Amino acid sequence: MRGTMMTNPMLLSRLIDHAAEHHGDTPFVARRIDGVIERSDWARMRDRAKRLANAMTGHGFKVDDVVGSLAWNTSNHIELFYAALGIGAGLHTLNPRLTAEDLRYMIEKVGEITIFIDADTLPLAEQVAAITPMVTRWVFMDEPGAPVPASALPGFVTKTDFIGDASADFAWPTFDENQAATICFTSGTTGRPKGVAYTHRSITLGSMNMSMADMYGTHRRGSLECMLPIAAIFHANGWMMPFTAPMNGHKLVLNGRDFSPEGIIELIDGEGVTITGAVPTIWMDLFDAAERQGSKLETVRTGLLAGTRPSRALAERFESFGITLCQSWGMTEVPGCSRSAPAAGSDTLPADEQHERHLARQGRVGFLSEMRIVDDEGKPLPFDGEHAGHLLVRGPIASGSYVGLSDAEGFEWLETGDIARIYPDGSMEIVDRAKDVIKSGGEWISTLQLESAAASFAGVAEAGVISIPHPRWQERPLMLVTLAEGVEALDEAALREHMQGFVAKWWLPDAIRVIDTMPRTSTGKLDKMALRRLYAQRSENIIA
Repeated sequence: MRGTMMTNPMLLSRLIDHAAEHHGDTPFVARRIDGVIERSDWARMRDRAKRLANAMTGHGFKVDDVVGSLAWNTSNHIELFYAALGIGAGLHTLNPRLTAEDLRYMIEKVGEITIFIDADTLPLAEQVAAITPMVTRWVFMDEPGAPVPASALPGFVTKTDFIGDASADFAWPTFDENQAATICFTSGTTGRPKGVAYTHRSITLGSMNMSMADMYGTHRRGSLECMLPIAAIFHANGWMMPFTAPMNGHKLVLNGRDFSPEGIIELIDGEGVTITGAVPTIWMDLFDAAERQGSKLETVRTGLLAGTRPSRALAERFESFGITLCQSWGMTEVPGCSRSAPAAGSDTLPADEQHERHLARQGRVGFLSEMRIVDDEGKPLPFDGEHAGHLLVRGPIASGSYVGLSDAEGFEWLETGDIARIYPDGSMEIVDRAKDVIKSGGEWISTLQLESAAASFAGVAEAGVISIPHPRWQERPLMLVTLAEGVEALDEAALREHMQGFVAKWWLPDAIRVIDTMPRTSTGKLDKMALRRLYAQRSENIIA
């Protein structure tokens, strides 16, 4: 017997309509590229998106087309999100932190011929245009009262002129909910970036997934919450906040181009931000700046953290600011896969044990995701918290392929590239990246645990560990560290003694080298590829 329920497609035009119709006066605040704070609401944002959608249709855009954006966290960018997705065109959100050559590679993979840019990304766009003849139109997202620079970009036009006299009287088309919506590329830490084409269905489900109580532990209703995505919205859709905020009637605040701690604090304190999220490095910088400025960040109740496990020191700083730390894990391919919810009874454990069982892990398996761990031969391993294996994920919010692959090249389970343990209570702990695992004499050494142990030493600001060849053990760890502020030299013997309290003695790195700065990817993560290049350039013989 078939069910009797309607089969209306999950389209993101319905999301912006819902926001405009049922909480249209909820504020939408964004910093422009020129630094001006722009104030609007969801009803006016829907009108803006409809005018742009009307103009795009008039310029020949239709379902199955792809448009690119090279832009920051602005209201112009959100307007483009809902206009493009509303007419069924895919939106390829290019990362302005990448090189022109990286962007060329991505553009050729996806195939867009029109790209929207802003005042900050214009110089990069001119570099990209020189090597991407397939892009024949560049739309400059101008801001009221701000000057429009001259440009020789092919087909250069301002958004104002592109829209012309198009009205907001526009009917959203209907199409398959599995149509591509946004296209994001992975950060490419272990090779060429890969493109993920989210669908309208997956973003709708993913936004519901990110709105669940076990993701944000202090979540409240509607406009009682104010969200600020510190993650750039070209990175996994800004952790879905541009969709979860209108879905739930939250106030949304965007930081424009200004990702400085001082700029973020200004928005948090000025707009009453209650929920925000970032990688650990950004949180550390934010807390440091808040203490310098005397800000208590008192409106923030929920701090989402992902990217890597928090140190005990970072967890204590969350506590000192009265912010509930919600640890999660995901990837471009599967955002919000694990949740912050602690297991039953764990909230009554001593603080140290709570940290080890809850915060030091990457969350618990979420409802819309299935996880499994397998050995090198693909054999499933038990969820006993002891066996570690390759982490695989599947579900309606996980990517089953990459842009450019044929249907036959898709996969049933997404290989995350992480080595993990899964415990009986459903919590998951990342042990390492598969390509970063050091297999010494047939035994695994966790680079993450080595880095965490070193980073808890008073003289070390940050640590990165890579593998280097060894004539007997095949691989051994090399550690590179940056020094804490005010520390002039590393006491290596003291560091090694300290680390022995956290890891087995045979895990200790064969060599430790001090470097000036730790390389990062465009998303703020430790760049292991750059560390390997740094080691390769060294002429010294590290391992005798």
